[in-house]
Amino acid sequence: MGEISRRRFFRLSAGAAAAVPASLLAVRGIRVIPSHDVLTHVENRIGQITAGYERAPIGATAVYLRRHLPAIRTALVEGGHPSAVDERLQWAAGRLTALWATARHDLGDTHYAGIAFTEAFEHAELARDRSLQAWVRLWQSSLARKAGRLDEALQLARDASAHVGRQSAVAGRAAAIEARVLGARGDRAGVHLAINRAWRIEGALSDEQKGEPGFSIDTLNPLTLAELSAAAYVELGQPDAARIYTDAALARLDRAGATGLRSMARIAAATAELHQGDADRAEALVIEALDISAHRPNAVMTRRARRFLADARRRVGHHRGLADIATRLDTWDLPAVTA
Repeated sequence: MGEISRRRFFRLSAGAAAAVPASLLAVRGIRVIPSHDVLTHVENRIGQITAGYERAPIGATAVYLRRHLPAIRTALVEGGHPSAVDERLQWAAGRLTALWATARHDLGDTHYAGIAFTEAFEHAELARDRSLQAWVRLWQSSLARKAGRLDEALQLARDASAHVGRQSAVAGRAAAIEARVLGARGDRAGVHLAINRAWRIEGALSDEQKGEPGFSIDTLNPLTLAELSAAAYVELGQPDAARIYTDAALARLDRAGATGLRSMARIAAATAELHQGDADRAEALVIEALDISAHRPNAVMTRRARRFLADARRRVGHHRGLADIATRLDTWDLPAVTA
């Protein structure tokens, strides 16, 4: 933790929330050659829904994407575009499909999410959207890790950096995702090296490359990296190391309003408190996490909270707070969205 950027991040730790736009496409029936204005409108709307993803109910976002993806796909099938127009359509299709895949994943449908991520990668390749290619590889790495395919997960995480170079925002995210896989493998030295690399990259990014905390494809905010770092150390079984990042990030995340990050950072912090023997504080943090995400239930939060429950029951046995958490999770239904 000797890098200047990381020290500054901890020192500073003592936004406005973007909403899902009312309409992704204001036009109807994109013809053979969409105008520059139409394409610019689509690209701007994609930027808005990306920025608002973490703050909007996932089911609503998924329905929204399902409604508008066909317009872009139809334009691509019609063909007959100049190469520049076709590349912009492929970019739009890749970004929208990646968002759709993310929504499906967050609603618990990892199988369909995996298929959609593959499709998003193909669009990104045709669009020469290197950031999206790398970002999709990181999602594929996470899916492989969750399925226990750790060698594949590590290769995918490392492959992501090859698409964007070593000093980009996505490369910093890739190093943190690599650390998560190495944590699952029990590689303590590897986790430290990967996390240090991620923070070195983050420290060299411009303010524009850092962007806002929360869901992003092209940027890496230090608050986002803090949550990713904490997750890697939880995976490694070193919650005290995770706490260094969560303690620094929680208050700032609350001010930023990044729903998912606020909740997941609390669960990481709860794990650290549990391992230090403060079950009451740990339970309170998980309850806070569930309260924060009550309007936006998602499978990632459910999985991490249940993992905490299993760990807590091994350590403290039956406890009223744990029963309350279990009840909340049992009644926390995810929205159902058809393919």
